[in-house]
Amino acid sequence: MNIAPRQLRMFLTLSDTLNFSKAAEQLFISQPALTKAIQDLEEELGLTLFERTTRSVRLTPGGARMAVVARSVLGEYEAGLQRFQSSAEREAAQLAIAAWPSLAHVVLPSVCATLERQRPGARITLIDAANSTCLQRLLNHQADFALASVAPTHPELRYEELLRDRFVLLSCGKWRKRVRPQMHMDDLLELPLITLTDASTAMRYMSAAFLQRGIEYRPHMQVDQVTTVAGLIRSEVGVAVLPWLGVMPLLPMSGVQLSEIVDGPLRSVGIVTRRQGHPAPLVQAAMEEVRAVSRALIARHPGWMAPPSARRR
Repeated sequence: MNIAPRQLRMFLTLSDTLNFSKAAEQLFISQPALTKAIQDLEEELGLTLFERTTRSVRLTPGGARMAVVARSVLGEYEAGLQRFQSSAEREAAQLAIAAWPSLAHVVLPSVCATLERQRPGARITLIDAANSTCLQRLLNHQADFALASVAPTHPELRYEELLRDRFVLLSCGKWRKRVRPQMHMDDLLELPLITLTDASTAMRYMSAAFLQRGIEYRPHMQVDQVTTVAGLIRSEVGVAVLPWLGVMPLLPMSGVQLSEIVDGPLRSVGIVTRRQGHPAPLVQAAMEEVRAVSRALIARHPGWMAPPSARRR
């Protein structure tokens, strides 16, 4: 049976007015259109709903009983629509962003604060994880977009570069005497370097940079968390080598020295989205705020961060 809710509304309006002209006027349609709709409904039901004469229109007994059913059906339909709309509104207010921890620490707090001011009903989830995990969450539709440090090659993903940050050294205590404000890649070979694990983009970028020089990169220590790096530096175990965004949370530490790696690599940082589909308004607003924060970071720290390259992915 192919009956639309609009046909039921026409039927009920006519059953209330028992006048085709008045019903058509209330429905904002022509009288012939209403007549045709009622005829189609009767044909679909196999039942005469109205008795028509030149002077009057009245419900048949079956039509009267069907009017009761139609009101119930429309009531349930409209209640269901309200539930559907409420669910859609809740979904539209949901936002999940995946980012590796140091980037989440630097970029996302101000993004979340702005979104909560502009959209008080927004429910934001932050997934701080390794780069590969962030991309997998995005592919699994567990995140609306990801902040990643390399351009993914997956055919289902799109990459928009936001900025590029330089690699730096962070030293403390006795190691400050051996680390100059400006260092070269070859100088790093003489230092007990502390970096993140092989799963990190920081490790991959440095490994690639050394490999271009024909050198295998073998750091003194590798850890998962930047906070652990901080403890090792403070204890003078070694010298940290990380991208600028990665060391920003550690800069308030007392007694630390920040040094530039003059010929070090530049790490790409960007927004990753799925190629299929169209981002919801809240997602678009969040990505625009991430872009704004990234531009502000570049403006405030031009010596440590560079704008995106002209090449788009």
